[in-house]
Amino acid sequence: MKIEKLPSGSYRAQKMYKGKRYNITFDHKPTEKELTIAFAEKLQDTDGIKGSFEKYANEYILNRSHVISPATVRTYKTKIKQLSDKFKAMNLYDITSEDVQKEINLFSVSHEPKTTQTLHGFIASVMYAYRPNFILRTKLPPKIDKQNYEPTNEDIKRILNHVKGTKYSVPFQLGVLGCRRAEICALDFNDLSGNELRIHRSKVYLDGEWIVKETPKTDESNRTIYLPDGLVEEINNQGYIFNGYPAALYKAIQATQKKLGIPHFKFHALRSYFASYAHSLGIPDADIMSIGGWKTDAVMKRIYRKSIEESKQESMTKISSNLLG
Repeated sequence: MKIEKLPSGSYRAQKMYKGKRYNITFDHKPTEKELTIAFAEKLQDTDGIKGSFEKYANEYILNRSHVISPATVRTYKTKIKQLSDKFKAMNLYDITSEDVQKEINLFSVSHEPKTTQTLHGFIASVMYAYRPNFILRTKLPPKIDKQNYEPTNEDIKRILNHVKGTKYSVPFQLGVLGCRRAEICALDFNDLSGNELRIHRSKVYLDGEWIVKETPKTDESNRTIYLPDGLVEEINNQGYIFNGYPAALYKAIQATQKKLGIPHFKFHALRSYFASYAHSLGIPDADIMSIGGWKTDAVMKRIYRKSIEESKQESMTKISSNLLG
């Protein structure tokens, strides 16, 4: 077995097997144990099933198609399309960490850091599923913290007043109470019992049509929330919650913002507004998570982190003015 140090600082090990030379690159000088394990895996892979990355990526999706959301399936399929033809055609068991780095470097030239990181996450998941000992040390572009517009209390009041009496009144109010578009569009009138609304389905786009999926986005999304009397009365009077699709809600809020002269924000921002407002009232994080159906507090806290920073800045301004003003 031959080991040589490359100009890049990496180490390349070479081994002959059945008349063919196999190379493995390490980012450090490998120990004898690491060499044994790495070549055992390499040779096992060589003698085993052959197939391109695209083949295994599609198999990866198929094997999880009934336990992940249709939206996730669509996202995964999109990721495959985003890969270069060269990378998709590569034998999965021949792919090296450097091959992945080259692919990500190429992709990042014309895509945002977040999109690039998501693609890398998909590649890593597929590789780990079929080559669990494969180690990636890809250098990724740093995230760019985009400052999206955060609706104010006044914005929300104006929007709700504008749609009052229309078919969008109920879904907009449910959005302010932390519900997702897919959840709202899947609700049935029978899901309402008194002031309690059971959220346990989602409407998703799959294979060219909208379907109601009998499970929500996550286990935590399966929940029951309390509705105020006014909203319950409004639902009872119209006899339904919302007969439409998620895209309709996006277009409706966009049109409302334009008419009222309010800066653009997505319908999902209503859900963010709920988390931020609830936090400002001193509602415990555990309760906010439960009501909104968040799986962890990491995403939820990112939502109201901006409001926390603004509050801190306002408090510091008051302190400075009183002490030094």
